[in-house]
Amino acid sequence: MWVIEMSPSRFRLRRVFRGVVLRIASPLAQRGVRPDTVTYFSLFLSFMSSLSLMITHCPQLFGVLVFLAGLFDGVDGAVARMGGRSTPAGPLVDSVTDKVSEAIIIMGVALSAPSSSVLGIGVDTWSYLCLFGWLMTSYTRSRAQSLGVEDLDVGLGARSERLFTLFVFAVVGLLVEGLAVVAVLGMLTAAYRYNHYLHQILGASRGLSKSEGSV
Repeated sequence: MWVIEMSPSRFRLRRVFRGVVLRIASPLAQRGVRPDTVTYFSLFLSFMSSLSLMITHCPQLFGVLVFLAGLFDGVDGAVARMGGRSTPAGPLVDSVTDKVSEAIIIMGVALSAPSSSVLGIGVDTWSYLCLFGWLMTSYTRSRAQSLGVEDLDVGLGARSERLFTLFVFAVVGLLVEGLAVVAVLGMLTAAYRYNHYLHQILGASRGLSKSEGSV
């Protein structure tokens, strides 16, 4: 069971937590837990992270719950593979709940510290930029995949890295600053992915044109 491979990734965080994810997923798969149940549990943790922040104003608790939400976001896929319960609808459920989860997390920070600012920019603006960057990292990847790009997993600010960065800043009590950092990280990653995918598509197009011209 332990030889089951997770989805390929260049990002070290997924590799670091791979063993933890598999250890959590294994008993769940053996007990017949549905992958969607794990997915919705991850979404619940995201909701609780924001709710706890608005009620307790404790960034450390918020950070821990965000970390767990990100961890279980990897567990659902492992449960699906281990239990042989992957379905065509699984990726749709996972992608949609990921975006809802991210919006809830960002909203929690914005609502808990409405008067805060970083570099003279208010938390509401940072929240908008964060949401924009996070959405674009996912959209550029999914759109490129639909166009046949295979080298997709690029850039330093994938979802796991963004959530982990926010977790670290929250634990040290710099939550709004962390929001600004992951906002910039998301936008830079989206821009890098766009440029990378564009070159991949144009390169493939030029190669196809040369191939057709030589026939």
